Order: sequence, then C-alpha cells, then structure tokens
Amino acid sequence: MKTLSKLGFLALLVSFWLPSTAEAIRPMGTTMTGTVQSVDHTTRWIVFAQDGGPVRRFVYSEWAKFWHGTPDASPSALKPGMKVQIKLHNPLFGPDYVNQIVLLDPPPGHAGSKGGK
Repeated sequence: MKTLSKLGFLALLVSFWLPSTAEAIRPMGTTMTGTVQSVDHTTRWIVFAQDGGPVRRFVYSEWAKFWHGTPDASPSALKPGMKVQIKLHNPLFGPDYVNQIVLLDPPPGHAGSKGGK
C-alpha cells in the first residue's frame, strides 16, 4: 500500500509538471517593422531601427529570403533606408538572426511598387 501511494503521488506531480513544460516552448519568431540603418553583406549583419523601438543589430541567415517584388529573393538587394518587415529569431545560443525580410515601402519606379512600370 505504501508503494502504491508513492506511485500515485509521483503520477500526480508528473501530471502537474507536464503542462508547465508545454507552455515553455519558445515561439518560432518575432515579426518587427522598421528601417534598415546599415547592412554588411560580407558578414550578413543588419543594423535595424525598429518602429517605436530601439536600434538593434542582427545577422541574416544563409538561407534568408528578401521579398521585394523581383524574382531574385536574395538579401543582396537590401540597402540602408529601406522600410522592411523582418522575422527575428532568438535562439538560446548564438546571435539573434533574421530569415525573412519583406520590403514594405518600395521606392518609386521599383518593379514591386504600385507607381512603377
């Protein structure tokens, strides 16, 4: 009987512990909008001024996509002054990194802009 009560108590503890660990799963990313301050394509670093927030620096991943209205989705077209939306990931180890960038306000005459040809 004593062993059965210990096992029941252990099962009760585990049943309360499992839901708390399920809530601790980190989200896959945070979406932010802002303006690119500077970009270094050799090291893949972006200095980004978040709308209503701080200026932050992060790296874009090797497989990052830059959606800017042209067939080429590489981040090599990313330039300072562009208004973009980024998806930022905060890993447990290593620097924060971006794997998706969307151009929000294309310059006039750009292929993806409404006023361009």
